[in-house]
Amino acid sequence: MTQKPPSVSIVVPLYNKATSVEATLSSVLSQSMSDVEVIVVDDGSTDTGPQIVATFTDKRLRLFQQQNAGVSAARNAGVHASRADWIAFIDADDVWDSNHLEILLRASRCDGVIVAFSNVRLQRRPERPAIRRSIPAQKIDDYFAFALSSGGYPISSSSVLVRRDRLLECGLFKVGQTMGEDIDMWCRLACCGSFFYSGAESATYNDIPTANSVAGALDRDAVYPQFAQRLVKMFEANDVPMRLVENAQRYANFLLLEYARQLLDRGKFLEARSLLLKQCRPNYDFKRFAKRLLRTSPIGHAIYALSRRI
Repeated sequence: MTQKPPSVSIVVPLYNKATSVEATLSSVLSQSMSDVEVIVVDDGSTDTGPQIVATFTDKRLRLFQQQNAGVSAARNAGVHASRADWIAFIDADDVWDSNHLEILLRASRCDGVIVAFSNVRLQRRPERPAIRRSIPAQKIDDYFAFALSSGGYPISSSSVLVRRDRLLECGLFKVGQTMGEDIDMWCRLACCGSFFYSGAESATYNDIPTANSVAGALDRDAVYPQFAQRLVKMFEANDVPMRLVENAQRYANFLLLEYARQLLDRGKFLEARSLLLKQCRPNYDFKRFAKRLLRTSPIGHAIYALSRRI
């Protein structure tokens, strides 16, 4: 007899998270709904993380191992190994409340919804979640407008539940992308159907920096936003519904302005100025545009540096 697929497949990419993966998996395996499978994809860890995963005896958990290929490749491998119609993701240093999946699965039953997501509690500042508490639970037919009105990055890769077939249709996560691969994925999905925001703070994101993460952030180059690059071809292929075109452009502009900030933080003033003047649209977000442009001048940068010290 063929085993019935679970209601949700949970994909956990793992890379050198030996200090946190036990807490992550404990929160996943103690969900109020038990009809799940947990797929941990070890992306070539060099610490004891895989050995810690192997100590779990829960039969719902499977461990896959691959050579290091990046978080996108690990998530994609987990999706391909999954059996459920719905996929939830969680990074190996984040945790869920016990009712997280139950809340999201209930939200996903709203007509036409292909993505459900929760609010995210930040570990360093639990009093300030990723999305303002005043924003109510709602069905979202224009994710770009919602994102722009709620800080720009409302979805965490540890707060989302996605229809498996839509993930596959959209081409999964961009392999080789070191930053923003999840943002690109949510934007592509936004062009394929409606989302639902649960309003619940049911996931906790570990934003506590480590020595390695701080050093890595300083050394890492700024990365051109994948979705801003992809959007032109999506327009040409008519992959963006007409009702979303304007706000998709606005959101891509927001990502470009964030990229300009990253360039400025790395001292690449001429590159940032060229980006701002040639690719960004001042009328979409004049205040942010003007602040970035001012920083490209010596006096503007000096004022900014002084304000940061103060």
